[in-house]
Amino acid sequence: MNENDMKTLKEFIDERAERTERRFDERVSETKRHFDEKVAETKRHFDEKAAETQQHFDEKAAETQRHFDEKAVETKRHFEVVAEDLRSEIRIVAEGHALLNTKTDRMREEILDEMRSGFDEIRSAIRFSYAELDKRVSTLESEVTNQ
Repeated sequence: MNENDMKTLKEFIDERAERTERRFDERVSETKRHFDEKVAETKRHFDEKAAETQQHFDEKAAETQRHFDEKAVETKRHFEVVAEDLRSEIRIVAEGHALLNTKTDRMREEILDEMRSGFDEIRSAIRFSYAELDKRVSTLESEVTNQ
């Protein structure tokens, strides 16, 4: 190979290297641009999904709050009904207690009256028996003394 051929070969290699470098630079630029587009697209997608998620969360939070409020009202109503029912039952028990006290007091008085009258009868019977015994003892004493 002569010098001219070498020069031509060198120019050919340089030209090919330059074209390869340009193609490489174009590819790098194209890849960077594609990457930037994908990053922007991913950001948009992420922002959309974040907004959707936030909206979904807000809706669910509002729904949960409404449900909680409804249940709180329902529970309060139920508690008021139960409390009123308990008040009614307590009134009934109190009335029954008062009636029992009255009945017990009346029965106590009746029992005391019966006991008093029974004691009076027993006292009368004892007095009578004592008087009879005293009479009999006196009669016996007089008979013994007279003999």
